[in-house]
Amino acid sequence: MTIDELRRRAAKLPRAKLTELPTPLQACPRLSEAVGQGVRLLVKRDDLTGLGCGGNKLRKLEFSLGEAKAAGCDVLVHGLAGQSNYCRQAAAAAAKVGLPCHLVLRRDHKAEDPAQSNRLLDYIFGAEVRMVDSVAEQRAAKDALMDELRAQGRKPYRIGPHDEVLGAVGYALCMAEIIEQQAALGARADTICVTGQSGTQAGLVLGKRLLGFPGEVLGFHPAPRADDTASHARTAALATEAAALLGAGEQFTADDVHNTAAYGGPAYGVPSDACLEAMALLGRTEGLLAGPVYVAKGLAGVIDFVRTGRIPAGSTVVFVHTGGGAETFAYNAEIMQHLDAAR
Repeated sequence: MTIDELRRRAAKLPRAKLTELPTPLQACPRLSEAVGQGVRLLVKRDDLTGLGCGGNKLRKLEFSLGEAKAAGCDVLVHGLAGQSNYCRQAAAAAAKVGLPCHLVLRRDHKAEDPAQSNRLLDYIFGAEVRMVDSVAEQRAAKDALMDELRAQGRKPYRIGPHDEVLGAVGYALCMAEIIEQQAALGARADTICVTGQSGTQAGLVLGKRLLGFPGEVLGFHPAPRADDTASHARTAALATEAAALLGAGEQFTADDVHNTAAYGGPAYGVPSDACLEAMALLGRTEGLLAGPVYVAKGLAGVIDFVRTGRIPAGSTVVFVHTGGGAETFAYNAEIMQHLDAAR
């Protein structure tokens, strides 16, 4: 499939205009030198998608809110961790298109009062926020909220698993951008790396297949878990469903998904030493910010893959920066402790 054909097929889906695309693909020569092994590192700046401090979820939300509007929905419902980047972007996107946004957030070690970082931005962007204490309570609270809104005569759109399929469409289009942009930099990527595993990696895997990208797509999971076939199969299923949305018959299996949780640190939302060092390295070599929940963990994995030869010396690597800089301010104590210890 050509890039133009991919874009024509995606254009048939409902879509809300939320971003200025393409995002930049930037060479990082000082980071490349610091990492070593003759590897050339490029960063795909999806932290610069613009709206609500940017991030990868806006590519997904363009299709989600397009679908919501097409279905006549008049309110958005979502909810994840207390410092969720996705929820922050959902609140901003809802404000942009004129939909009320209700968020059900889990209290965790970074959701304390007064609100800060992403949670503070949720309020600034006009979201109605409810706080709960567990995943089970959150699920029940979202169910109850949907019932409340319907009883008020509203038609709510609840972000869920289907939106990861829409996100995969968005990231197949991101792969098209990378393929086009690398030529302008005189580069040919051997490996594309990203933090995460769901719609974002599924879309890059889909774009690789549809557009004939010959390199590898590597995912780095932001939390510890088994590197099992089942988790890879779930990502493959998202790619298959997204292909069907685009009218393509591509089928994907777990063997098409390469992802590791080895750099996920102690737990989701808890930075590792390697993560904080990767954050500091990117900051002091390129003046770029990598948040400690997602992006810095993935970058730590890329650096280790290069230095241990799992990414071959002399390769060209594109690292997809999925945003999340706003979360950094909730981790001031951990970051300063690491920086002080490194002096």
